[in-house]
Amino acid sequence: MAMRNNDYWERRARQRMAEYHRRNDEVIRHIVAAYNRGQQNVLEEIERIFGTYVKNHDLTPEEARRLLSEPISRREWERIREQYRKVKDPEIRRRLLAILNAPAYAARITKRLALQADMLIQSKLIADVELELLTRALMSTINEAYYRTIFDLQRGTGYVFDFAAMPRRTIEAILKRPWSGEHFSKRIWGNTDVLAKTLTEVITGGLMSGASIRQMREQIEERFAVSKHAANRLLRTETTYMANAAEMEAYEEAGIERYRFVATLDLRTSEKCRQQDGKVYLVKDARPGVNMPPMHPNCRSTTVAVIDVGEEMNLQRRARDPVTGKTMLVPASMNYQQWYDTYVKGKKTA
Repeated sequence: MAMRNNDYWERRARQRMAEYHRRNDEVIRHIVAAYNRGQQNVLEEIERIFGTYVKNHDLTPEEARRLLSEPISRREWERIREQYRKVKDPEIRRRLLAILNAPAYAARITKRLALQADMLIQSKLIADVELELLTRALMSTINEAYYRTIFDLQRGTGYVFDFAAMPRRTIEAILKRPWSGEHFSKRIWGNTDVLAKTLTEVITGGLMSGASIRQMREQIEERFAVSKHAANRLLRTETTYMANAAEMEAYEEAGIERYRFVATLDLRTSEKCRQQDGKVYLVKDARPGVNMPPMHPNCRSTTVAVIDVGEEMNLQRRARDPVTGKTMLVPASMNYQQWYDTYVKGKKTA
């Protein structure tokens, strides 16, 4: 059977990557909803901590300093502090509790300290949701990218060769890899740390300058918009990495030694990806940011297998029925879901 030409491989690779990103649109909507809830909570907490003072636009700097230095009741502090229990992720919860148990929060709690703690808690409640949604989405991307790549290899060559199920430990290894120097969970923690810090600065700065609640609200909305953009960028970039890492696993499983870099060529394509487009590398030498996507934040590039005559013959040999000796072929009309139900369901994972 004649192998498909390069246009087929590149078209299918781009379609795969576009589909992974399209499916994450729903994830982004849920993450944005978490940020919106957090924004509303922040506004409510400002009024709760500062009461009617936030509606007074005539505070002098001295009056604002006195307000921020006022103590809050132990009962109110416990109410703020206990919100950490809403966090589900054990690591976020542990780190947050360590901060709240610091000496600064052990004695007299001022309104400034209460605000600082509350903004931190609100940001980590968002981080908790973001981490859960991101982890679930990326695990799904890894799993699907592996099987869709195998499917396209079989459709492209026409041979139903045998392959192993994607091991759970491999999915987890890809997911835990700090490929960019820092794991995505740490980036979520860092991004939400920045959000908490800037929110505290906006509110304390607003009180000190006599800003109205409307002005502070606008600045808070701006800070949340920046954080939403960072969350979107993180998911898009990590999706590109996870998909390409899973594709490398599929290439190794199929015995393919080389891949070609494929950029999505349009007006948004970066110079880095344009320079890489069409270059061929060894699968064993694949390095994200160097010769494998993502090359930069929001990268949409991907890869395709480079199959020579020897590799195609090997795939053909692997596709022979051990009983009949005949080569098993992929029906031309078979779609991905039919292929998955036939050749993947029931495979045991390690």
